Amino acid sequence: MCFGSKVVDTTTKQELPAWLEDEAKRITQMTAGITDMNAQYVPYGGERLAGLTTEQQMARQGAVQQAQAYRPDLQASRALTTMGAQPITAENISQYQNPYSQAVMQTTLDELERRQQISDQGMADQAVKSGAYGGARHGVQQAESQRNLRDVQAKAAADIQAKSYQQALAAAQADKQRQGQAGQAYGNIAGQEMQLGGAGLSGLYQAGQLGQTQAQAGRDIAYEDFQRQQQFPYAQTQYAAGILGGMPQPMTTYSQQPTAGTGQRLLGLGIAGVGAAGQVGGFSNLFSDVRLKDNVELVGKSPSNINIYSFNYKGSKDKYEGVLAQEVLWASTEHDGYLMVDYSKLDVDFRRLN
Repeated sequence: MCFGSKVVDTTTKQELPAWLEDEAKRITQMTAGITDMNAQYVPYGGERLAGLTTEQQMARQGAVQQAQAYRPDLQASRALTTMGAQPITAENISQYQNPYSQAVMQTTLDELERRQQISDQGMADQAVKSGAYGGARHGVQQAESQRNLRDVQAKAAADIQAKSYQQALAAAQADKQRQGQAGQAYGNIAGQEMQLGGAGLSGLYQAGQLGQTQAQAGRDIAYEDFQRQQQFPYAQTQYAAGILGGMPQPMTTYSQQPTAGTGQRLLGLGIAGVGAAGQVGGFSNLFSDVRLKDNVELVGKSPSNINIYSFNYKGSKDKYEGVLAQEVLWASTEHDGYLMVDYSKLDVDFRRLN
């Protein structure tokens, strides 16, 4: 390899400073402690749900009572409205007729009878004086007088009955109207009871809800504090591990280089970075200095936007694909004056194309 030059194997080892190695061990021990399978689960001992407040309990009890409070007035409204809507019957009217109507009627008829008797007596006295008492004329006069009496009595009785009926009818109608009005009033009262009761319960419930929300917020805060307390060791460990991850890591690299002169070294360095045919990819650190390459052409980009080139090393016709060390300095190290690339730190594969 490298035109017969002697190849020397070299080993480069990077180690962490003692303080950094100690810190890495401490973080590892912390991680082992909090991820131990034998670690006991710590349950939360506080309340998670706020109970009903005094106002909510009162509202709940009041809601049950209020659900039935309007029923008596509503039933009274229904009964009175039903009675008021029914037609007036003769029985209804008779209930409102004056109980003294018959007595008044009889008194009136008796008075008419008495007056007629007085009139008849006067007529008889006159007939006696004229000698016509007991005669045909006197009999006709008596009959006519009785007929007139019966007509007057009948008319008086009819008038008294008609007035009594009209008064009873008016009283029955007025009573029906009062029943309807009372039914409407009771219905309005029942509706107001429901509305006012509902408004009172709503206010009571809102006051209770406010208290419960506040109480629940306190319980949630306590539970969140408990969770943060439980996660604190993990957060500390993760933070420390993140810092440690940004530190350089210890590693050991192996390389081969020829002991040729200056002319041969330019050719040998490139090929030594690759290795013998059939061993491409066997090393993580390869010479990739642009000064060792010819025919460099951009062929693409990696997922992390690193340029990928095709090239051949100086003094060789073999074609390869990889990166330029000068463009990936974070993954490059200097060796014998030229840059080598650690491909394990890149998302680009070094490969031979022919």
